[in-house]
Amino acid sequence: MTGPAAHAAVGSACVLPRTDAHHSEGLDGWEGGYARPLGDVRALMVFLSFLDAEPELTPREVAADHFPATARFFERASYGTFRLHVHSVTRWLRMPRPSTDYLIDRDWDPADRTAYLHDAIRAADPAVDFRGYDVVYLVADPGAPGVNSDATKVINLALPITVDGTSLRRLVTVFERHPPDRNVLAHETGHVFDLPDLYYRPPEGSAADWDTHVGDWDLMGSQFGLAPEPFAWHKWKLGWLGQDQTSCIARTGTTYHDLSPDEVRGGTKLLVVRTGVNRALAVEARTATGNDAATCREGVLVYEVRSDRDSGDGPIDVIDGHPGTSACAATSVYPPLADAPLDVGESYATPDGSTRVTVTGRASDGTWTVRVTERAPDGGSGLDRRG
Repeated sequence: MTGPAAHAAVGSACVLPRTDAHHSEGLDGWEGGYARPLGDVRALMVFLSFLDAEPELTPREVAADHFPATARFFERASYGTFRLHVHSVTRWLRMPRPSTDYLIDRDWDPADRTAYLHDAIRAADPAVDFRGYDVVYLVADPGAPGVNSDATKVINLALPITVDGTSLRRLVTVFERHPPDRNVLAHETGHVFDLPDLYYRPPEGSAADWDTHVGDWDLMGSQFGLAPEPFAWHKWKLGWLGQDQTSCIARTGTTYHDLSPDEVRGGTKLLVVRTGVNRALAVEARTATGNDAATCREGVLVYEVRSDRDSGDGPIDVIDGHPGTSACAATSVYPPLADAPLDVGESYATPDGSTRVTVTGRASDGTWTVRVTERAPDGGSGLDRRG
């Protein structure tokens, strides 16, 4: 085992416990039944057509909408420790009913969803051997009239489907149009590895924004974000960081740290301050390179992590380093957080004054220097532009 569970003795004070929350951000163990995104992982892509439409695209063309881009995203994000290999079926497999019969929808009726999944597996089984795959993508014909891209998601099965001697516990149902939403398959694949949704889903009829928790940061918030690189916390959870790449600040006093950007190999990636039983303050550096080449602002990003909040209920909240301004209004999914990172000379202090994070410098190699001061709570202030 790698990742926090294997290194609990190192920085154990900052390892949040897993809770019953769906896709908990806790790090003290790995949830059974989820594949580990380490080394070579095999994925299967099955293409499904329907009685009410003749596909206009070939399976090869639809597969190219998602691969190799999805595999490249994860290889960069994991610094080469995770390699996703996809085997694509070379022909369309016909479902027994028209696409409109399945009433495909974001909030899919469980009975209709179950019927779709069982029909899909039965249609595929004569042509596909499901053994040996950690991830299964069921890809619907993008041109079928009943296809609804809002229904693209991971289905977790309470009762696994057994086929070819293999128990399928979760399936990725893909209902994307052509071309698809950017990074959509990388987002859904993140769920296969136990990562939560970081966006906020407003109540039906509400005009509230979906991206208030993390904005552009981390594709588990929005696959359209300008900075989709996974948070260093998620890289820690998935086992992509070595035990020397995280630093736990567990005592009072002042310490200095050099942070290597999240997007590049090597160096310290994550500073953690435990702030409660199920919460912590996380600090990392972000720069415009790799998966984040289009990011709006570079700097040191500060965010709060909660291991007791469900997927979609705000398990991570990015702290706005510049609450009075916005940035990249034309391209950001949530401009108020697009300029969230702190720049050199800027600080953030927790509301009780117990933790202050100050960016003191940036080296020519891209490393950011951060000063962290821990003291007893005193009801202190928040943001501070002074060093």
